[in-house]
Amino acid sequence: MTESDLRWRLRQLPRDIEPTRDLWPAIHAGIEHRPTRTPRRWLGGFAIAASVLLAAGLFWRGAGSGAPMEAESAAATIVASESRAITLEYQAALRQFDGAPIAAQMNQSLSTLDRSVIAIQRAISEDPDSIFLLEQLRKTYSRRLALTQRAVTT
Repeated sequence: MTESDLRWRLRQLPRDIEPTRDLWPAIHAGIEHRPTRTPRRWLGGFAIAASVLLAAGLFWRGAGSGAPMEAESAAATIVASESRAITLEYQAALRQFDGAPIAAQMNQSLSTLDRSVIAIQRAISEDPDSIFLLEQLRKTYSRRLALTQRAVTT
């Protein structure tokens, strides 16, 4: 069937078709029985009050020890755990290329990236709360994987 045949048949269809039943009562009933949400204005105030109390408590705890709280150790814990997780993901991804022949011209670049990873890991151990170093580690692993993939496929 051609497009012109379809257009002709479409023109032959009746233009006005009345529904077999009145649809408005069902629509109206659906609107009437819809559960309404009551605004919870008190919830916003409660959240603000809780935030202020939390900030005051953290300030009081940090001011009492004379140290800037333990935010640095918390950041260091996060950076260390993320660094381990990124390293494990990288090692798992790299295992898929075990035994694959790598183009000789890529070895120097791969070695450079490996040395960069070691340097970044050493820097993280010296500055354990550095999110910047964590991001550099992630980028270096990503580049190393991309280069390995390219070296294996060429």
